[in-house]
Amino acid sequence: MSSPATPPDPVPEARRSDDDAVLPVAIGTVVWAIALVVLIVLQSRLEESGTTWWIGVAVVGLITGLLATAFLIRRRRRMP
Repeated sequence: MSSPATPPDPVPEARRSDDDAVLPVAIGTVVWAIALVVLIVLQSRLEESGTTWWIGVAVVGLITGLLATAFLIRRRRRMP
């Protein structure tokens, strides 16, 4: 005769790590903004080397960071 199955250990309550994510995402967004400014200043060198697309990458990084920061702040306000 087999022994009854033991119930699994209770799952610990998840930690609210979203609160902690706002700061790193905001810092990353500032880094993208700085990179964009530097790339705009160096635009003539980028044109010479054919790498003006780097400016677009910085713009996308900045926009993504702004949207992510806004999302995380809004989500944090809605959490109980």
